[in-house]
Amino acid sequence: MSLSGRVLLAVAAAAVLAGCTSSGPHTGGTPSPSAPAGSTAYDIAYANKSPAEKLDLYLPPPAAEPAPLVVWVHGGGWRTGSKSVIAEGYDPSAPPPPEPTQCGVNTQIQTPDVPDLNAKGYALAAIDYRLDQDPVAALKDAKAAVRFLRANATKYHLDPAKFAAWGDSAGGYTVIMLGVTGGLATEFDDPALADPGVSAGVQAVIDWFGPTDAANLPGKMGPAELPYTYIKPGRPLPPFMIAHGTADCIVPVQSSRHLHDALTEAGGQATLHILPGAQHEDPAFMRTQLTPAYAFLDQTFGR
Repeated sequence: MSLSGRVLLAVAAAAVLAGCTSSGPHTGGTPSPSAPAGSTAYDIAYANKSPAEKLDLYLPPPAAEPAPLVVWVHGGGWRTGSKSVIAEGYDPSAPPPPEPTQCGVNTQIQTPDVPDLNAKGYALAAIDYRLDQDPVAALKDAKAAVRFLRANATKYHLDPAKFAAWGDSAGGYTVIMLGVTGGLATEFDDPALADPGVSAGVQAVIDWFGPTDAANLPGKMGPAELPYTYIKPGRPLPPFMIAHGTADCIVPVQSSRHLHDALTEAGGQATLHILPGAQHEDPAFMRTQLTPAYAFLDQTFGR
């Protein structure tokens, strides 16, 4: 895996969850120019509240059927990170970074592998969002991005019934909340951002070491901002794949165990992959969890 662009400074990594280039505004919900199948469209504006509200769309080779979509939300403590890091690619032969000497040093953003997903017929949208150290603003942006992509599914040859959300760390929190609040009217659905009336629901969630408890989130996070408020028996929930390392010193592994237990006790489908000795943003996730993630998507979407 290329290290350039992936390595975060220690101060940024330590700030993750501890309190933890764009063009001008674009009219929210207005389609950007189409990208031909098998190509990439950069900096598509999905809303107009902030110049940060843009996404890159990686499309698979042409196919008769519309493509399922993976929406990727990067981590970075709601204060750093970029959608562009996903384009660095994954090189399994590259040496891992040095072992951290303290919590949060030499961490790397862990991402899906775009060529792999495209080769399997999946489209991928990597989104930027407001980096105000505000999980609610980030979630509002992510919901707007999902609405925009679903509203423009025909334009981009996407299957609006097969949207998955994939995130790590702060992005993990965002995709968890996308999953558990689907179909509900919440404070996170801002009709001023993009395409009001279009569903922001997702049909699958891949969460790598996302925080789920108030102690690991910045600001004053009440019950409405925590996933457990929305995980109830009888409520439809998408299937979840969760992965976490036992040596994570930023988001304790218990956070994912708690989420997994809540989902399964409510009758939801959830799998939990515990990585012994893995730290926060550990390269072990890309070495060991990409293949299970692809299998999870294929099983969920019947591919």
